[in-house]
Amino acid sequence: MARKLLYQTLKDKGNPDIVKRDGPYSCNWENSWLGEGYYYWDTFIENAHWWGVNRHNDKYFICEAYCDYDTDKCFDLVGTTEHLLQFSGVIDLMKSKGLVNNKTTVSRILNYMKHTVKVLKHESVRAYGIHSISRSKPEYEEFNFKLVFEIGKPQYLDYKPAIQICIFKKFGLNLRDYNLIFPYEYNDEYLA
Repeated sequence: MARKLLYQTLKDKGNPDIVKRDGPYSCNWENSWLGEGYYYWDTFIENAHWWGVNRHNDKYFICEAYCDYDTDKCFDLVGTTEHLLQFSGVIDLMKSKGLVNNKTTVSRILNYMKHTVKVLKHESVRAYGIHSISRSKPEYEEFNFKLVFEIGKPQYLDYKPAIQICIFKKFGLNLRDYNLIFPYEYNDEYLA
């Protein structure tokens, strides 16, 4: 089990004391990528800043927290090939039942795994939304951390990938030490 640093980006509504007291906050979007839960950026604070700039028009909070990462408790679609194989198997099962088409989303597959075939019993899901941060928008250049393998070839290493963890329950994965760290004037440690 590894301790992992996570970041949650929230819209700044001028309520830092409430955020500190009541956080973390669940995602209430109808099209949330990984289903219902509490969304965090994994490890790289730059991705939390990108989300704040992109989604919240540069008016945002970032809170950090720690969790205990364990592939027995986190269905990892980034680095655990066994989980990717299981995910692929469920897609094949759904295809055989005519339940997959060109509008099927990751969230729909995860929901099917969780509620229909009941094979997703983890506390969280971890995924990398490839091309989440557009390389084509100049204003996002500061948030792109890509390095080519070979000059003149398109293949690259994203060394600060936009990996998200969705934790299904507020304090799943032993989430702890939730603290508002940005903007800095709201960070108690920064002010000390």
